[in-house]
Amino acid sequence: MKRLAQMPVKPHPAKFTNTHLEEIVKILGGSRELNVLDPFAGVGTIHNLPYFTRGLELEPEWADQHHATVVGDALNTGFDLSSFDAVVTSPCFGNRMADNFEAKDDSKRHTYRHYLGRPPSEGSAATMQWGDEYREFHKKAWLEARRVLKRNGKLIINIKDHIRAGEIQHVTQWHIEVCQEIGFRLLGEITIPVSGLTHGENYEKRIPHESLLVFNKEVAD
Repeated sequence: MKRLAQMPVKPHPAKFTNTHLEEIVKILGGSRELNVLDPFAGVGTIHNLPYFTRGLELEPEWADQHHATVVGDALNTGFDLSSFDAVVTSPCFGNRMADNFEAKDDSKRHTYRHYLGRPPSEGSAATMQWGDEYREFHKKAWLEARRVLKRNGKLIINIKDHIRAGEIQHVTQWHIEVCQEIGFRLLGEITIPVSGLTHGENYEKRIPHESLLVFNKEVAD
């Protein structure tokens, strides 16, 4: 998890908004002693929370934008068992932001590759469309989150469904089900309205909200 200094500044296409952060504080409460991890930290907006925060981010250009984020792997964080009070993160949604080709025209692109200015790193979920590979990756990520969470720690996932070939892809429900399968208890789902893009395929039919899924780590007595 070595930091790489003086990387070029690159914007990120999917950051926590102030609305997200306000809702997260409502969930976690006002204790500034909480240790919170974001394993998909991007440019580090998680660090705007009033807690002790750590971020992991695979892409050096994004990790370098906050001193409390280091280059690291969400599937193998390197942290000890039961290190954190909460894991709070916004993984990739498995939508067309994962498109991984170089545009040959001047049309608007809202993809991880476009914002980075290069293909995402090997092992990144940023190139995974909704499907088996995406599901396998994120199940491993939530298992690692469970490992580093303390007893009764909270997992908060920001996620969103999308439309593909005219059909809603129920990404949110899958995350709920897999987290319950591996030992989390769903405490609630909070809807965050989003405006969405005004261009691109299916833009008139986009899902108008994201969801904050709130789980508790269940530990057998």
